[in-house]
Amino acid sequence: MADKPGPKKMTVFTLSMMTVAAVVSLRGLPMMAKEGLSMIFYILFAAIMFLIPASLVAAELGGALSDRGGGVYTWVKEAFGSRWGFMAIWLQWIQNVVWYPTVLGFAAGALAYCFMDPKLADNGMYTGIVILVCYWAATFITLAGSNIASAVTKYGVLLGTILPGVLIIVLGLLWLDQGNPAQFMLPDTAVAAAARLTGESPHARLFPHLSGLGSVAFLAGIILLFAGVEVHAVHANELENPAKQFPASMFVAAIVIFTLFMLGSLAVAVVIPASRIGLMAGLMQAFEQLLNKFHLGF
Repeated sequence: MADKPGPKKMTVFTLSMMTVAAVVSLRGLPMMAKEGLSMIFYILFAAIMFLIPASLVAAELGGALSDRGGGVYTWVKEAFGSRWGFMAIWLQWIQNVVWYPTVLGFAAGALAYCFMDPKLADNGMYTGIVILVCYWAATFITLAGSNIASAVTKYGVLLGTILPGVLIIVLGLLWLDQGNPAQFMLPDTAVAAAARLTGESPHARLFPHLSGLGSVAFLAGIILLFAGVEVHAVHANELENPAKQFPASMFVAAIVIFTLFMLGSLAVAVVIPASRIGLMAGLMQAFEQLLNKFHLGF
């Protein structure tokens, strides 16, 4: 009698895309783009001080403890005991309970903007229905098994995050190639006026002007956009060779995350002046302007 085949192993690419899905949300691009040229400083700071260390820690612990299930619960339990392990995984769960409605609210607005009436984006009933439908759909997909859930996540992030991200980056490069000005290189109107009063030459700032707790809070918000690289470490033992493949998946995910955030926010800032970028509609503003520029609007 032939042996029953074991469960299908997860690939490095699939786990990388699942990690990207857990971290990247294009809704964060307008917030970074509003900072103009200084966004480069903020993104590099967040990557060096948080994304890279978090990825290295997740890669090390995920590969070393994959035989025990992996994930935040296992890591914390091994160091501090099961109670602290439970606290760590509960905090991770409750953070997602709060975070996902925010992301799904953005998705509902994007859906209304692209395929329906843009006014629906401000309709609370419509947004609530979309969030509930997505939550229940995700629940049923997860109950169908990890193979189906990972496939949906992989193709979902490819079509819903990476493809739009690459599209806006390419359109931004074409915008510059045609000789159009990069808006983030032009100083803010208020800054330019103040500089002229003092006899200085206004210019875009690479290093931000840090003033009080507001700047620190903004930097914390940027760092939060990079959070979540450790979420899918629980799937490390589903890889063929977790000790080697899980660190590789973390490396690929970190590169994709950094590239999308850096080049994507620059693409938005290239097209729209910082003072006109809307935190909710900024991404759609950039897409609309770029698509119309190249006669691709619909």
